[in-house]
Amino acid sequence: MKNHRVIIVDDDLDIRDGLHVWLSQDYLVEIFDCSESFLSAINDFDFEDGLATCLLLDFQMPGMNGVELQKTLKQINIEFPIIFMSGNAQQSDVIDAWHEGAVDFILKPFTPGKISASLEKLFNTAKQNQEKIKPSESDRTRLALPITPREAQVLLLLGNGHEQQEVAEILGLSLRTVKMYRTFLKNKLNLHTLMELGRYCDKHRASIEKHAMLKQTFD
Repeated sequence: MKNHRVIIVDDDLDIRDGLHVWLSQDYLVEIFDCSESFLSAINDFDFEDGLATCLLLDFQMPGMNGVELQKTLKQINIEFPIIFMSGNAQQSDVIDAWHEGAVDFILKPFTPGKISASLEKLFNTAKQNQEKIKPSESDRTRLALPITPREAQVLLLLGNGHEQQEVAEILGLSLRTVKMYRTFLKNKLNLHTLMELGRYCDKHRASIEKHAMLKQTFD
């Protein structure tokens, strides 16, 4: 079973097809020919599948360019690691991409092996970092909550036994958005099952309720 997903967004058909054939040996690969088509399909991704995901993103494309897509994804709280690909980017373009959180910038033409090496390094580093910061049960009790007020609201409702569809109706959100928040909670708090989530909610209920109130304060 493949444990990593690579999303390719590039208007060059040859690059899309070539990378798809090469990377599909090791990764689950999705391809899109422009930023707009990827954004249109974003709600079809299952954020609950637990797959580490990286975005291979062409810098210059018709319509929304790579950095504009990068900024749009951040605005909707979707922050996949991004590796940019470009044949003629200026230094200022590269700097903008780095400032927005790009993890690598590969110049075209490139070999498939160069892409594979960058992906392998990225996924290995992410795994190592996750192991370093994984808190023990006793540590979690003392840590401040690393979640947003909206995530706290979702956490409380899920911890109280509500189904995700019920949470969506109570908070006025789409089911896909609730699933996205559930994934964020899993990743941030290392809670992989509803039982773990319920225990965490019970242990930190007062802090979570206080944090959730911030959302109402600023609305």
